[in-house]
Amino acid sequence: MEKKASEIQKERIKEIEDKASNLLEKCDVVTLASVNEKGYPRICTISKVIAEGFYDIWFFTSKRSALNGKATHFENNEKASVCYRLGGDTVTLIGNVEIVSSMEEKMKFDDLCDRKYFKTGVKDTKCYLLKFHTIEATFWIDGKFRTCKYK
Repeated sequence: MEKKASEIQKERIKEIEDKASNLLEKCDVVTLASVNEKGYPRICTISKVIAEGFYDIWFFTSKRSALNGKATHFENNEKASVCYRLGGDTVTLIGNVEIVSSMEEKMKFDDLCDRKYFKTGVKDTKCYLLKFHTIEATFWIDGKFRTCKYK
């Protein structure tokens, strides 16, 4: 029995999504864009703490300034973008950042918190745990391009 076009399409999407997840596993550092206080995008490199595929990615950042910086940006505007690459493959994600405020949730990441920056780990009042959730992904992997939308 021959596969339907929709089945082939789903297989191709799953294949590129799996490759994007594997690519992110290999990337310790990604770029994260926030929207600053003047409405401009601000891109920075940041270490990935952990990721569930490419759908949800967690980061630590510091709240040192009430006027600018990622933490302040995300307090005011949850819109974000993440980009990562390895070799000639790239993935650009659009989504929203949630500042995780639940200490119970933050404690799940305490062992991964860099004590050079946060001596008391996630209990440090300047330690912010960010959770990025993907709503759109653009893939350029193995010379193939695709954009997918998610909820």
